[in-house]
Amino acid sequence: MVFSLQAAFFQIWRGYLKRNITIDYLRSGVTLLVVLHHSALAYTFFSHYDPVHYLRSTAPIVDNVRWMALDFIVDFNEKFFMPLMFLISGLFVPSSLERKGSGRFLMDRAKRLGIPFIFSAIILSPLAYYPSWLLSETARQGKFLTDFLKNNNWTPGPAWFIWLLLAFSSVIAIANRMAPSLTKRLSLSISSTWQLLGVSLAVSLLTSIPLSLFFSTDHWTRLWGPFVFQTWKLLLYFAWFMLGFAFGSANLELSLSKKNLRYWHLWLALGIILYVVQLGLRPENFGNIPQWTIKIIQAIAYSLCCTFISLAAIGFAHSFFRTAWPLADSFAANAYGVYIFHYVFVIWIQFFLLAKPLPAAIKFLLTLFIALILSWLLTAILRKTVAGKIL
Repeated sequence: MVFSLQAAFFQIWRGYLKRNITIDYLRSGVTLLVVLHHSALAYTFFSHYDPVHYLRSTAPIVDNVRWMALDFIVDFNEKFFMPLMFLISGLFVPSSLERKGSGRFLMDRAKRLGIPFIFSAIILSPLAYYPSWLLSETARQGKFLTDFLKNNNWTPGPAWFIWLLLAFSSVIAIANRMAPSLTKRLSLSISSTWQLLGVSLAVSLLTSIPLSLFFSTDHWTRLWGPFVFQTWKLLLYFAWFMLGFAFGSANLELSLSKKNLRYWHLWLALGIILYVVQLGLRPENFGNIPQWTIKIIQAIAYSLCCTFISLAAIGFAHSFFRTAWPLADSFAANAYGVYIFHYVFVIWIQFFLLAKPLPAAIKFLLTLFIALILSWLLTAILRKTVAGKIL
């Protein structure tokens, strides 16, 4: 009986993976981009370290050696990878809500998202920022942990995404409890390429422009302690999460079908062109044009770039992620844990490489490879324990 149940579970798991292999591998790919992003921040030319207020630095560790290519890679990633992550996160929320009900769904989300966030904020984030503190002038004074956990200093690192995703999920669960027909009302079935493009562009434009008029792109809001978020992208993130929810509530296979995404090559090219154009959209290049006009132009360029590249990424996944690979399956299964744990490894590796006489490109690749492997292995080990219920 036990063996038959195990066999049945394995068949269900395999069927799930086949049905959603495109999205599953796409989610893993975006996770890989997150690790790459953080591995690169120590070696970009725009990075700077503040020894007086180390938490105001662009990254916990900033090396003296730089590689210009990483500036473009990091900046390009910034245009799309987090909105895409929120979209992916929203795709299967409707089916989960329908299967579990609002109460159980919220409890499961609190366990799967809330516990990792608390662990990240209290344990992992201080571990990650400790090397940065060691390099600062405040290290002489001691009391790292008490100072770090102060309300105005406490940063959760990459875990900000986790608590914000939990907040978005809570909004949906509560709304669904109050209005059970919410899923059907918000469902959106896309039947054509241009409808998909039009809806996605409208969502990006309508949510990016308003907040960009009032907040700079590097402004973060702190609600309390580690509960922080990137202010001007808040509406964009929620909108892309809801867009994923709307697609998942209807015919997901149709809305994000290979047919609807068949122009992904063109969208990728347009996204790259818009990215290059956006590089020139600096205030000093606009002359006497009013500041609010410049912000609107920049927000429009960002929205177009974000949408084209995100849709191109989904189209790319549809074209190339069609066959299951054992190694890719393993990474997909451990991707959530990699997201949670990678930052600690990234920062400590960058810290140990500071004194090594190596080119920035080599340091970046070493950081990326070692952090990826260690966080992957750690997750795989932990998933065999009680932590596997969360990871």
